[in-house]
Amino acid sequence: MQRRPIHRGGILSAGYDRDRRILEIEFDTHRVMQYQGVGREIAERFLTSASPLSHFRDEIEGEYTAVEAGSQTAKSASAGKKKSIDELKRLFGE
Repeated sequence: MQRRPIHRGGILSAGYDRDRRILEIEFDTHRVMQYQGVGREIAERFLTSASPLSHFRDEIEGEYTAVEAGSQTAKSASAGKKKSIDELKRLFGE
């Protein structure tokens, strides 16, 4: 998943996978968390928020299942999944 820089409110970057409904957030501690089951509208509001940390605390934290990226749970969830050609084109803007 590609993340875009945010650099506000203790958040370095974030990205959203529409197909898997996962919002991935990298905090200034360099910890990367994946929030599962996040709808597109919630993710877009977070990604475009002028106060991303406040939005995160109000709308995401505690509301969605969180898994640290790189943990065994996150690895097993994505293990063996093949990326489709369409997904790769979407990621690289082709």
